[in-house]
Amino acid sequence: MTAAPTPPAAAATATATTTPRTWNDELELDFRRILSVGEECISEKELQALILSKGRGTERYQQPPNTPTPAVDAANADAVPTTATDIDIAPRIRLYDGFEPSGRMHIAQGLLKSVNVNKCTSPGTHSTFCFWVADWFALMNDKMGGDLSKIVIVGKYLIEVWKAAGMDLQNVEFRWASDEITQRAHIYWPIMLDVARRFNVTRIKKCCQIMGRLEGSLTAAQVLYPLMQCTDVFFLEADICQLGVDQRKVNMLAREYCDAAKRRYKPVILSHHMLYGLKEGQEKMSKSDPDSAIFMEDTVEDVERKIRKAYCPTQEKEQLSPPPLPPPTTSSGTNNDVDADVDAGKESMHLTKDNLKNPILDYVQHIVLSSPGATFTCSTTTTTSSSTTTTTTTYTDYNAVKEDFLSGKITPDQLKDGLITALNELLQPVRDHFTNDDNARGLLEQVREFKKQSTPTPTQEEGENTVVPKVFRLDLVSKGIVPPSSHLVFAPLPNSNPTLQSAADILAMLKAAAAADPDTPKVLMLLDWTARVNNALDADPKLIASYYSVLLSAVRALDKYHSGSEVGNVMQNVTVVTQSDAILLDPSNYWISVINAGRHFPLDEVMGSGIGLGGSMKDSEGVGRVIGRLMMIADVLAINPSSISLLDAAAVEAAIGGEYVVDATDGMKNINLEDHASAAVAQSVEAHLIQQFYGAKLSHPGVASILPLPRIMHLDASGPKLSLQPPRASAALRTEFDEYFIADDPKVHGKSKMKKAFCEPGNVDFCPPIELLAYFGGLNGGGGGGMKEVVISRSPDNGGNVTYTDKSALLKDFESGALHPGDLKTAISGMMVEVMTQISAEIKGDDKAANGVKALKAFEKKMAKQKKK
Repeated sequence: MTAAPTPPAAAATATATTTPRTWNDELELDFRRILSVGEECISEKELQALILSKGRGTERYQQPPNTPTPAVDAANADAVPTTATDIDIAPRIRLYDGFEPSGRMHIAQGLLKSVNVNKCTSPGTHSTFCFWVADWFALMNDKMGGDLSKIVIVGKYLIEVWKAAGMDLQNVEFRWASDEITQRAHIYWPIMLDVARRFNVTRIKKCCQIMGRLEGSLTAAQVLYPLMQCTDVFFLEADICQLGVDQRKVNMLAREYCDAAKRRYKPVILSHHMLYGLKEGQEKMSKSDPDSAIFMEDTVEDVERKIRKAYCPTQEKEQLSPPPLPPPTTSSGTNNDVDADVDAGKESMHLTKDNLKNPILDYVQHIVLSSPGATFTCSTTTTTSSSTTTTTTTYTDYNAVKEDFLSGKITPDQLKDGLITALNELLQPVRDHFTNDDNARGLLEQVREFKKQSTPTPTQEEGENTVVPKVFRLDLVSKGIVPPSSHLVFAPLPNSNPTLQSAADILAMLKAAAAADPDTPKVLMLLDWTARVNNALDADPKLIASYYSVLLSAVRALDKYHSGSEVGNVMQNVTVVTQSDAILLDPSNYWISVINAGRHFPLDEVMGSGIGLGGSMKDSEGVGRVIGRLMMIADVLAINPSSISLLDAAAVEAAIGGEYVVDATDGMKNINLEDHASAAVAQSVEAHLIQQFYGAKLSHPGVASILPLPRIMHLDASGPKLSLQPPRASAALRTEFDEYFIADDPKVHGKSKMKKAFCEPGNVDFCPPIELLAYFGGLNGGGGGGMKEVVISRSPDNGGNVTYTDKSALLKDFESGALHPGDLKTAISGMMVEVMTQISAEIKGDDKAANGVKALKAFEKKMAKQKKK
């Protein structure tokens, strides 16, 4: 339910005049009640400030239209606030937790959560508890056979459980992830991308306890989950994260994100206790082990059986080391069960020291006695020298129960008897509700039927009855965005000064399709969201768009230059797709395909470890690069191309400013039309991942006929090499004279950069002027089309003018000394002025590109100033 509107009387009395708000006894009671929910609160001071600014009493004020809401800066307060200034309105305090409607609800999620919600939303507190119903994640995890309509019914069933368990739903709202992520994808996913770009892999690994895994056995998807959970906090505009202690690390990530993103107000972390499992050594309950916990649908007999068998020690003991964990999985055998009971970090599952770890006492404290005014009744035994007396005792204080149990006054059997009675009393209203309420009974019957239908049955591995696997993906062909059986090229990630090399690379990769089949349609994807998650151009959408506008103008200019026409031969037949626009056509299926790709691969494999292709990542690098690689797999699935051109590992590293050192004899590896369909010859991590995913997940005949493995090509040493200086040992050593940039001034840089270009007499292994002359002159073997001839002007004394139509002849003369470096540079200098002039004219003719150049230059100046500080 949403917050009630402000009463008319409040609207009538609201004025611009402020009145002081002071801390009072009612606010103190609210504070203490909410605080009692958590085993830990970060921080109490901020919680007090939150209650003061948004809590009880603030509903008297009404917000004028379009007025921003100020609030108390609790994070920076030096002391507990005692006064504040009333504002026109203080929105309700928003608390949040999430649940996946997977079919079962254990007693902590049912009864304990009901008690906690009621404490936090007690009448007059002016608060709302928001439940994030993760039906989208249940869909992704193939719960209920991947049928969203069934998953929604399960979610409604669980809400009925809470209602029957006594949760007051007056101040509770349920936000369904499937609706929100689809309808507000333009808000949700950019937040996630922004969170991801601000943290490295090391930090995200520390959060992965929420997936129940240690760092060494993580799948790539398991770094996505904490990023998305962090996103939930801000998407739902939560003031308080009211989740279990096991979620503490990812909730702390949300606070760290506020620091990184310079958000003024941090969410308060209110972490509730995690109930022990009923078996010895179980730090928490597990849905995968029915006997580890009491579930809300358990019968009287179930409760009796489980509690009777439960671990119930009477003495404390020193904590033993946890048992060894299973070895990490690989991409060929990944365990994707998010409820897997592998404890990743027992030391942080509970914040209070407890060497007894008695689950029966734990239930008494946190289930039976958690509600205000609750009591616990059990038999107690008093023994004297002459007699033993058994009486019935009613407790209101947990410490008294524990003291009597440890002293022997309450025996384990007596404690269990009392707990069995108490639990059944608490669960009986739930049983009655699903017996007597027609709607609840109907939901329960449907859920039970779903469970029967989802019971695994043996399937034939061969033959017509084999079930075709369901493939979640964005389908841009069926939506009419891209043509079928296309050749796909990915534009590079943006930077503040786009290079001529990047434009030449794109044109070469697009031409690769024509070399194989001139009629193959071509698609160029602009990776704007991948750029954001990789922190390119400070993840500024406008700057990223500016870069691609400038880059496209340069590619069009090069196409026209090489073709000698006003329209070009290549770009007029290219479909340009902006990644974010495509994703927002069907964000749900797109991101499920991203996550499914991540679930298939171990994190180390996506990071390039052990593949031997270069381009491997370190844990200190941004986790956004992992996300970007998974997104590329989803992009390929969305376009379903017949072929792809990719940069190899060396070129990718250079494009993102990495430290990949290239041998001077190889230069920048760029294009090769050779078919690289097998993983054995993949030349980049991206190609390896695409090939492996298709081979493992899309090999079923019913799928492969629709989504065949595309032919993968790589740019290597046979393509355009436009660098002016030998490769540097690191990106930090590069200078503006190392290559031509798209925004270079033709009159200033056309000749000046060539004058300083490396050109060692007789050295044909690395000679930039020859490469540039061959490419822009269109010589055979020069990568520019092989359609032209080059005339080098010389005085009669130096042999007179010489004409070349073939790159090999040019190399031969230069190596022998027949062609002087000065004559070579003079020839290419004039050509570069012509090329750069044509690019400049193309940019000026496009307002977006012209403004983009200005924006990129302004950003570069800004970054340069920041470096000097």
